[in-house]
Amino acid sequence: MGCMASRALIGTACVGALVAALLVSPALCFGSAAQEPAAVGAAEATVDVEPVPRAFREDADRVPPVPPIRAVDEAAVLSGVDAAAAPASTSVGAVVLDPQGRTLLQTSDAARPLPSASLVKLLVVQQLLARPAPGGWDSSTWFRMQRAVTVSDDAAMNVLWTRYDGPALVRAAVAEFGLSGTAPPTDPSQWGQATTTAADVGRFLSALTATPSSLASATLLAWMRGAAPTAADGFDQRFGLLSGPAGPGVAAKQGWMCCVDGRRQLHSAGVLDDGRVVVVLGEGSAARPWSQVEAAVDGATAALVAGTR
Repeated sequence: MGCMASRALIGTACVGALVAALLVSPALCFGSAAQEPAAVGAAEATVDVEPVPRAFREDADRVPPVPPIRAVDEAAVLSGVDAAAAPASTSVGAVVLDPQGRTLLQTSDAARPLPSASLVKLLVVQQLLARPAPGGWDSSTWFRMQRAVTVSDDAAMNVLWTRYDGPALVRAAVAEFGLSGTAPPTDPSQWGQATTTAADVGRFLSALTATPSSLASATLLAWMRGAAPTAADGFDQRFGLLSGPAGPGVAAKQGWMCCVDGRRQLHSAGVLDDGRVVVVLGEGSAARPWSQVEAAVDGATAALVAGTR
């Protein structure tokens, strides 16, 4: 308050009094004597600040380079796929995408719509995970979603499909991911007859890998990595990507169905440990046993995985 008065009174007497006061008591305007050493020390201390190297400043603003797309001998790989499919007269729609979502290879049937069988479970579960109920999903719904993916439980899927409007969830996934060959089934009660294409499934899985931190993506991929050897209905799921060529760490979903229009569907789709997305949709005559169609899908999958490594 004394310092404020001295500024208002501009005069010799005030200046002299102020000087005298400062000589007698250095703490008048700066606080108590106990605080003074810390204040003086802080003012006198020097800190050497190293400049950020120019290279580091530039790296902080630099976008990581996108690796070049892998070179693939497309003719050789497709020849291997055809050789595997021919003995069982099985058609194979397939696509392989790199970790950046770029197409490494696809067959001529990659855009042909086929009954999705259990692959539609991925769309339904992803949409439910992405839009949880107020307060979160109850434990029974979580359990059904997990079983629909890991053991391809049809009973669990039936509940999810009817309770949460499966056709609407499929249409929502189509809009969200830009799926051009995917649609709900003509008969709303038959979820396995929803249609999809290898290209659409690849696009969907690639989108999941692009958002690994989201709850829906992380949970769905984790469940796919936990796919059981045997499905809830007793079907052996160790075909395609789960037959060995994909190696450990693959996140896979399998699908099978018979015998609409006298055809069998056997599908295998997933994300490899190195980030590649591989989708194989197989379709053969119902007159052929599962073992023959499975051999075709296994051989095609092996050719695709090895040929795009």
